Amino acid sequence: MSFYKVICGVMVGVLLAIQLKHLGSPVWVYLSVVLSLFVLFYAMERFTFVMDFLDGVLEDIGLESGYFEILLKIIGISYLCEFVSNICRESGFITVAGQIEIGGKLTMMVMSMPILLAIVNTITSVMP
Repeated sequence: MSFYKVICGVMVGVLLAIQLKHLGSPVWVYLSVVLSLFVLFYAMERFTFVMDFLDGVLEDIGLESGYFEILLKIIGISYLCEFVSNICRESGFITVAGQIEIGGKLTMMVMSMPILLAIVNTITSVMP
């Protein structure tokens, strides 16, 4: 499915959600979540293509892909936390959205520790 079809479908859904919101129906929140999930799954499909491509490039070059995989996981966590916190914020759960963002930041910090350790080891091995 092309990105233009996804965008057109989402725009139709957003217009429908706006109408439902003005009518006072609580269904607009569920429609908003479904539209967001639709875009998320489309983006995840494209993201896996990029990951496979970059894995192939790293394999062809002969570089270790361990740190690269960690960085891609951190990017994925960042997008997922942003996605979920925006849904929570849209639904009125602002405190929950903030907690999701804090949890995501802590998770990314913990996941980046091997990279930070490798940088520190490289610096200390260069220093006299």
